[in-house]
Amino acid sequence: MDRYIGLITDFGLNGSHYVASMKAVIAKVNPETKIIDISHSVKHFSIVEASYLINSTYKYFPEKTVFVAVIDPGVGSKREIIALRTDNDYYFVGPDNGLFPGALESQITECFIVKNNEYFHNPVSKTFHGRDIMAPVGAYISSGVPLDEIGPEIHPSELRKAPLTYNINEEKREVQCTIQYIDDFGNLTTNIQLENNRIANSNISVKLNQYLTIRTNNQGYKGPFLSYFASVPKENLLFIKGSTNYLEISINQGNAAEKLNITSGDIITIKF
Repeated sequence: MDRYIGLITDFGLNGSHYVASMKAVIAKVNPETKIIDISHSVKHFSIVEASYLINSTYKYFPEKTVFVAVIDPGVGSKREIIALRTDNDYYFVGPDNGLFPGALESQITECFIVKNNEYFHNPVSKTFHGRDIMAPVGAYISSGVPLDEIGPEIHPSELRKAPLTYNINEEKREVQCTIQYIDDFGNLTTNIQLENNRIANSNISVKLNQYLTIRTNNQGYKGPFLSYFASVPKENLLFIKGSTNYLEISINQGNAAEKLNITSGDIITIKF
């Protein structure tokens, strides 16, 4: 069975040589593995954005894929690097900074602190743990090395939590939420998950053509909940259920992020 590694970093276009170094280390350890790039354009240091991108992609990979995530503003510090496995047999390697608990809908069944330098690329740089620790560890896991050889086990509850705000007030039909991601079109993806047009784990429903209101930066904006962008005239605001089942705020053939002056990680309130 083919084994895959999914890579995600915040290195950007000018960091392609960093990505190449990680891929080279992986190829040295396990030349049989296939590497798929998820994104290297994550907003610098944005754990929230990276967490969303992992969440929206990992479920489509084959079982036993290893995901190596290098969004690591604490590189070189005392923060831990972790390796974990989920109940549906996906593996993840990256810093313990809230990245994975916010990303994974699956249950974490095993979690280990990466300590065994036998699986590192030595000597280890204090500024590039992605190349010297995470990439080789991910490659060794993809080649069949069990997690308990990587380091000591910890309980998943000990992992740092994702820096996401999410508060529901059912009486007022309001949700305080976080903007997880903004694509190149300026669409704003919230962390409000919809299940059959109902907010997950709540009694708040939303119907087509219902108007919702955003409060942000001491201003309010109103728009209808619709099923596709062209349902409103050009430059008009609307809400849609995105392809990842999260509520999105968009402007038809326009840029909602610019119009509303919102960036990823911002906290807004939506009234239903």
